Amino acid sequence: MSTIVATADVAKSQVRLDLDFSDIDAPYVLVNRVDPATGATTQVRGHGSSATIGGVAYAPMQAGYKTVLYDTEAPLDSSVYYTATAPVVTMNTNPTFASNYTDPWYPTDPAVLVRATSSRSGADFLSFLTGGATATPTIRAEDIAATPGASFTVTASISANVSQGVTVGISFRDASGAILSSTSTAATVLAATTVTATATAPANTVSVQPFVTMAGTPAATVIASISSITVVSAAGSATSGGALLPSLGASQLKDPLRPGNNVRVDFTFDPNPLCTPSEGIFWSSLDTEQQAANAATFNVNNQPNPVVVSKQRSSVTSTLTLVSRTFPDRDRLITLLAPGSPLLFQAPDEYGLPDRYLSVGADSISRVLPDHRIPIRVFSLPHAVVSSPGGPMQGTVGARWQDTCNRYASWGAVNGAGLTWTQVLDGLAG
Repeated sequence: MSTIVATADVAKSQVRLDLDFSDIDAPYVLVNRVDPATGATTQVRGHGSSATIGGVAYAPMQAGYKTVLYDTEAPLDSSVYYTATAPVVTMNTNPTFASNYTDPWYPTDPAVLVRATSSRSGADFLSFLTGGATATPTIRAEDIAATPGASFTVTASISANVSQGVTVGISFRDASGAILSSTSTAATVLAATTVTATATAPANTVSVQPFVTMAGTPAATVIASISSITVVSAAGSATSGGALLPSLGASQLKDPLRPGNNVRVDFTFDPNPLCTPSEGIFWSSLDTEQQAANAATFNVNNQPNPVVVSKQRSSVTSTLTLVSRTFPDRDRLITLLAPGSPLLFQAPDEYGLPDRYLSVGADSISRVLPDHRIPIRVFSLPHAVVSSPGGPMQGTVGARWQDTCNRYASWGAVNGAGLTWTQVLDGLAG
């Protein structure tokens, strides 16, 4: 059974989402945050690469194995829950033999010829034939990662008139490559025919492999042509329990694209360096908010009043002033501001400030005392309210591509570990 578990991380003000879709070997998953009061849904950002299916960006999974996402944008002091859905996705490469490529299909007997052809209409086909002396000629494709208990369906569209039976199936293999079991469906192809087979992976399965076989010993003139063949896993869904991020009387300044960089902003601050609290980041002020006009007036001959051409007012601009108590607090704010992408500012409901994304302009850091050993610093953050940043997260801290240098001394060490760019971007550099 597919699962999603939501755990509120109060210290970092984000919700950890643990997903497990290994029961269906889902390659992609879509996670939404749901407001139980209104039913409104908001997509949770994935990280690393993604696949766009029907215009929606799905987060990748490794054969459905447990994946962790972080929702840094969950509202404060409001209960939410999460849903996760995995679509039916084609898992094998080159299912329609585009551009006349036969890869990754290969014959199991050197006497079997595999070739790519195209019809007059431009459709691509994979064809295979023998010299008339090979029994049950078979072609196979690549191994696809699989786990025990997952269900797979293979569907082939066979386009040529084959004067005998054609079998379409899938084989399940263990870690040594040995075939554990095979499931197939046979059909006599006298015209365009679709053949489908479905099976569940047995214990010890690590991969599934599609195959196509012609029955008997075909004559040299018999050719099987396939216009498409797909391997898919089942669709799945899961719903989490409720999760709530308490504000605990503080606001939050977060980076939606980089989980782990969030900073808590408290409201109570004693400016005396000798008094407590001894650490933290504190609210100083949020200056006057302005919304610039987006209009122009034009005088019209012989009319006393001008005509106005207008558009919706510009977004809110203001300046947020924060105070850091210690040098590490200062550095945390500097780290948060360094990338320059929009930040999310959240405050408790009693302050009347809706969640807003801030594009911070030229920030300034000032010292409040002549003795620079006193670590208190004042951050002035002029900003405009903007839309949320697009794109996925850059992964979790310690598993992002920029953190790879902490694990490998050189790019040669990365190559020596056999890592691909996709693995690094997907946080698999450990």
